[in-house]
Amino acid sequence: MKKFLALIVVLLVAAGAFAQFLVPKALTNYLKNKVAEATHAQEVSLTLNAMPGAKISLGYVDSLHCEANSATIGDLNLKQAVLDGSAIHINLEELIFPSDGISREEHTNRVLKSAGSLELSGIITAESLRDFLAQKVDAIQNPQVGMSPEGIAASGKVKILGREADVQIGGQIIARDGDLYFQILHLNLENAILRRINLDKFLGDINLTEAVKMPFGMQFRTVEMRNGEAFVKATR
Repeated sequence: MKKFLALIVVLLVAAGAFAQFLVPKALTNYLKNKVAEATHAQEVSLTLNAMPGAKISLGYVDSLHCEANSATIGDLNLKQAVLDGSAIHINLEELIFPSDGISREEHTNRVLKSAGSLELSGIITAESLRDFLAQKVDAIQNPQVGMSPEGIAASGKVKILGREADVQIGGQIIARDGDLYFQILHLNLENAILRRINLDKFLGDINLTEAVKMPFGMQFRTVEMRNGEAFVKATR
């Protein structure tokens, strides 16, 4: 009888150690790989905290902190993306064994049962905005972009009536309806024939995150323009 009780105690201790240490580590590594896969980030660090740690084996996380360097969200590259969350409940079954016949967006939203808070912040550099414009706005060739607290100054080349013209664009990045936009405030064309033409009346904003399905119902809320970059923030 004593040997049987001793065996039970050993098994309980082993189960406790498994729940306290091995499951959190395994889940952390699993989530890191998922973030790297989804964002193509060059480097990902992720920390899960819970007290006691065994709660994580049930999907309960007190706080989460994740950093992804050179992360891609949709077609936009973020120099650094940081995700912070608290009071999180994860559906571990859905995370590890996704339901069949549902979209990736629905699967992602099913993974998160609840969260007290969830915030994503990131940095858009002038170089990443330049690359986005070069990829998405076919009319502008060889775009150049500068950023400052006052806004964005961009330039490039366009073809008008078979001739090359210089284009100058002034604007800023804004958050609206949960998306990020390059809001164009000034637009001018100039070449030897046209001279200088102001096209402000034809202005239109460029949606930077149109292709993005932000997970967990998160939406971009704020943008802070800085020298050479823009700091953006999304919350749930």
